[in-house]
Amino acid sequence: MMKKANVAIDGFAGSGKTTVAVELARQLELVYLDTGLMYRAVALQCLREGLDASQEPLLAELIQRLDLKMEVVARPHPTCRMLLGSEDVTDELHDPRVGGLVSKVAACSAVRRDLVARQQAFAERGGVIMVGRDIASVVLPEAELKIFLAADLAERARRRALELASKGKHLTEQEVEAELSLRDRLDSERADSPLVCVEGARQLDTTGRTVAEIVDEIAGWVRCGSV
Repeated sequence: MMKKANVAIDGFAGSGKTTVAVELARQLELVYLDTGLMYRAVALQCLREGLDASQEPLLAELIQRLDLKMEVVARPHPTCRMLLGSEDVTDELHDPRVGGLVSKVAACSAVRRDLVARQQAFAERGGVIMVGRDIASVVLPEAELKIFLAADLAERARRRALELASKGKHLTEQEVEAELSLRDRLDSERADSPLVCVEGARQLDTTGRTVAEIVDEIAGWVRCGSV
């Protein structure tokens, strides 16, 4: 059986990466992995232990002993869950405190090396839609299809505020916009694996577009072999 194509989706926070990836995985019967959740799980553990995330030696020691597991399934609905030991912590990972720390965690080279190796091993099976900020540039540079999603900041803040509210975490759009603006800068300017749109990636601006429109466009590229 021919190995299925891997799809790499990068983009700014709130650009629609996860929503698009889940629906695309459902339609194409692929599995998806949100790598951002892996970094958030590390950030959550930092908070639980009261670690200073600016101290890279502490993060390097943490990642060596962290029992982080990914549970993903393709059917009936694509899901991606993160476990610390036997504890499913996925629902805690969008806490604003975690969001405020994750860029510092993601900037640590030791953390990135460890998690990238796990992500690459996961993708060896093929048929994976992987979401993050360095997928096409670092994790899966040979992915058959590379996508970069963007949207204007106000739109992304509105989406993220609604997402947080659905989880019982209420922030104003202005507060979320400030957090996203800082995250954009940190992700784009970090020395190790900054957020970039690689050559050959297909860029899509999701502002004002429905999920169905975006997914149909990407699915069409996969189905017709235009990857």
